[in-house]
Amino acid sequence: MGLVRGNAAFAKYVLLLLLLPAWVKSQGLQFNANDSLLIKRTSYNVFNSDNTIFSHYLLISFDLSIWDKSNLGYIINVADKENSYSLSYLFDNGAGYLNFNIDARSNKIKIPLPSSFLARKKWMKVVMKFDLDKDAIYITVNNKNYQADKLGLHGSIQARLTFGKNPLYTEVPHIAVKNLSVGDYSKKYFFPLNEWNGNNVHDKDGNVIGYVENPFWLANESYFWKPVFTRSFKQVAGLNFNPPDQNLSVFSKDSLITYNAKNKDLVTRPYKNAMPVNMVLGKNIINIKENKAYIYELFDVQAGQPSIASLDLNLNNLEWKTVGKATWSNQLHHHNVFYDAAGDTIYLFGGYGAFKYHNSFLFYDRRSDKWLPQIFTGDKITPRFFAATGPSDRPGEIFLFGGYGNESGNQVVGGRQYYDLYRINLQNHHIKKCWETKPDSGMFVPANNLVLSPDKKFFYALCYPHEVAKTELSLYKFSIEDGTYEIVSAPIPVTSERIESDMNLFYDSHTNEFFCTEQEFADRNSSTIKLFSLEGPPLSRALYQQSLNPEKPSKNYAAYIIAGGLIIAVVAAFTAIVFVRRKKSGAGVEEAVEPLKMPAIAEAEAEATGNEPEEAVPVISEKTQNAVYLLGDFLVYDAKALDISHLFSPKIKQLFVLILLNSINGEGISSKKISAILWPDKELSKTKNIRGVTFNHLRNAISNIHGLELLFSGDNYFFKLEDNVFCDYADVLKSLNSNHLSAENLAVVLRGGLLPEMQDVWLEKYKYRYEQRLINLLTTQVKQAYEANDLKQALEISRHILKIEPFNEEAIKYEIAALKKLKGARYARKVFDQYADEYKRSLGDDCPVRFDNILI
Repeated sequence: MGLVRGNAAFAKYVLLLLLLPAWVKSQGLQFNANDSLLIKRTSYNVFNSDNTIFSHYLLISFDLSIWDKSNLGYIINVADKENSYSLSYLFDNGAGYLNFNIDARSNKIKIPLPSSFLARKKWMKVVMKFDLDKDAIYITVNNKNYQADKLGLHGSIQARLTFGKNPLYTEVPHIAVKNLSVGDYSKKYFFPLNEWNGNNVHDKDGNVIGYVENPFWLANESYFWKPVFTRSFKQVAGLNFNPPDQNLSVFSKDSLITYNAKNKDLVTRPYKNAMPVNMVLGKNIINIKENKAYIYELFDVQAGQPSIASLDLNLNNLEWKTVGKATWSNQLHHHNVFYDAAGDTIYLFGGYGAFKYHNSFLFYDRRSDKWLPQIFTGDKITPRFFAATGPSDRPGEIFLFGGYGNESGNQVVGGRQYYDLYRINLQNHHIKKCWETKPDSGMFVPANNLVLSPDKKFFYALCYPHEVAKTELSLYKFSIEDGTYEIVSAPIPVTSERIESDMNLFYDSHTNEFFCTEQEFADRNSSTIKLFSLEGPPLSRALYQQSLNPEKPSKNYAAYIIAGGLIIAVVAAFTAIVFVRRKKSGAGVEEAVEPLKMPAIAEAEAEATGNEPEEAVPVISEKTQNAVYLLGDFLVYDAKALDISHLFSPKIKQLFVLILLNSINGEGISSKKISAILWPDKELSKTKNIRGVTFNHLRNAISNIHGLELLFSGDNYFFKLEDNVFCDYADVLKSLNSNHLSAENLAVVLRGGLLPEMQDVWLEKYKYRYEQRLINLLTTQVKQAYEANDLKQALEISRHILKIEPFNEEAIKYEIAALKKLKGARYARKVFDQYADEYKRSLGDDCPVRFDNILI
């Protein structure tokens, strides 16, 4: 009976392990392999302590991705005082194999791997059961079973578990691991491996259990856009993405430039003949069926000259052919273009020109060589430009989302942003409005294209405030059902000073990558095209912000396993601080900051009052002369009060921040440490030139900030800041040292966290120390504000604490106590109930704070 019960328990445990990855949204840990320096290869110790003992059996389960086709390497090593066992990988004679070995003695199992599985982020399930009583090993790889015995196992094992480089072997293949489970009958550990940074590895409950050297956390690739290439043109160029051949194509005047998403090659090929169309905007569309690109211009075309031409995308041909000379009566900036495959028809919608917003549908008639109006029935789409279109979840339809315009179409009466979704049926020419929503904060328009999610329940759009010249793009994920949305990427800086500037979103389903293109125009002809990539599925901004405090373990709540599928949804409930900027004549820039709240709490407040809840919103008058802002948005102003933040490219900003933080907190930083931190993949001797170039760029960037001087003394670089230079972070640190935040400094603190958009590992210690000191002081000040009957300030401070620690008990007590007095017990009860519900869903336990016991 004992054996039956044990096997049943084991079966349930294996089933649970197999189900967990479906519930937990993990990205995984990628390993630096044999092509890295020995000291840079990845080593992951599952347990910090060597005292973990497993009895009767040891079960190890994980998802594994392998894309190495040249190396021998070790995936996991399990060692005790007597024996060492390894699961290794070898690519030999064109095939890949997993090998289970008793180290230095014998190979016990050889497992062939299908070639189709040897690809990055192609995951396979590996389960290893060491039967300690029977002296046997059972291994399952992709539901195929293998076993061996006579391993030298004895009832229990005090094992050291190491992935990658280990004390015995330094060879590491190109692999990634996620959803690691380890356990026996009495104890079970689950490690999602969903960290974003740092060396500590947490279990599902947030407890630090293991340690990894030289990690590459894959979560970052699904949140931070990666620059791919930048190319400048002296003449107008067009671009588009062709899904079948996975090519991002740039159409310059004399050549085709292609970036292949699969092999990452960037190739320039000359055309077979000259492009017949003189490009003005470079608008184009790809006909997948014909494998051709159609370039077209609607306006500014010389009489009698071609306006539409096709390019054969066969890379061995690349021949242009003139299609027609059709034009339109005015330019249509930022119109939408889409192709009806069934009717073999190119359609245009909307756009801006001749001081009007348009909402006409046009189609190109090949027989007459004209752009003709097409009448659509159903719901009316108001005149607009800056809308986005893409395939819908139904055949023969497209989605159209958002834009900017007005009902009359006349620019004289002004415009507004639209946040509505329409279904456009290209077969029966009918339009149906799906919904209209309102943004949680800020205003935005989408870039040209929509991308449908694989499950067809959501669509993705790149969104940005188009009226701001120097701004940021972020990826948004919208529900097709009701329009609810979340931000699912870090922002990308973009300059959009001319109406010709163009942004696009593309998706390659083969590599599961999103691509963002920015085409920034310096004048009518000169432009720069930038390409960025993001690995799917993208991760939410709320999840990233939650990750910034990984050192705070929660209790070991078993409900995490039962309600694993809710984890991401709950984490996503915590939204970012909203920044609203307005430029006022002669007054510099003012910034209003809304306190962070869970959406559910905000809804409760609105329901209780019938209106949006009023907030105590501090107004921050930014210093805009010789000023550096590290809290919230990274901003730098020179002596003339000009915003020069755009001069700080990512690497220059890293160098600037690294030296500045070490200047504020110490005596600077040595060149050796700078090289080791900013160029970890290069040998120290080989960083001299690139370090020198970066320093020169940094000196140029700060040259017009009076009172900020970069010095070198005693082998250390440091900044000397005169009294006329303002740095918000340094100013707040002084307040923290004096244990008091003035009203002005409190407003500065509320701009946001320390450099929230920088995810560098070396920054985490600064961020963690700052937040811990800040919480300690804010906890004292919220009490003082409440006792002084400054209820609005107490409310503001308590909510800022909850931004950093969403379940801080002292903060919620003061928030509710303040709300009781400001808006009444019924209102406060609504807010508290929502907080308690979020606590239960997130942590699995009842909230320890009781509403009736809040008697501050």
